[in-house]
Amino acid sequence: MTVSSPPAPVVVRRRTQADRSAETRGKVIQATVMLLQTQGYAATTVQRIAKTAGVSLGALQHQFPTKAQVMAMVLRHYAVKRARLYRRALSMKGSPEARVDAMLDTMWRLVTDGPEFLATVEIELARRSDPDLEAVTAPVLARIDQFMTHWLSGRRMAPPDPRFVELRLLNSALLRGLAVERARGVPLEDLARSFEVWRRFSRAEFLRIADPSA
Repeated sequence: MTVSSPPAPVVVRRRTQADRSAETRGKVIQATVMLLQTQGYAATTVQRIAKTAGVSLGALQHQFPTKAQVMAMVLRHYAVKRARLYRRALSMKGSPEARVDAMLDTMWRLVTDGPEFLATVEIELARRSDPDLEAVTAPVLARIDQFMTHWLSGRRMAPPDPRFVELRLLNSALLRGLAVERARGVPLEDLARSFEVWRRFSRAEFLRIADPSA
């Protein structure tokens, strides 16, 4: 008769403070985005964020003492997510046409995939009348814009073509406008048709910049 070995003990890893902090940040981000989309910036107070996230006000303010710091964290989180979307879309795209198409497809996804894009628009608009928010988010937005412009232009080690910078600014303005129109209730299919009109112009201009001899 064989004697079976006793089962190996199950090792349960104790949650660290870093784990708990990361979990709190994730809940706060999700709650803040949802409140910004449904209630707007003014109504998205730290008390509401904590209640919606299911965390104590003390736990939230331990990591983010002010509302402005919460908003800066949301902007950073979304910037990282946006960069990952672009990287996946543009990976292995060798030709200028393929890169431009992938970039424009991703721009449209930013508007249609969930509430995060509109939440960042709410934050950016609120900076006009909130000096604390302006002070905390200005360097975050500057770093995001500088990185994305250099990376998307394909000239990370050199200044991007000024025409690319101007065209990207127009595209960003269009996307913010589409997000606002969607929040106003304009049907998505109508916005998609309008985006296609712009896409044809934008694609041609991006390709003209990528290959001036074409």
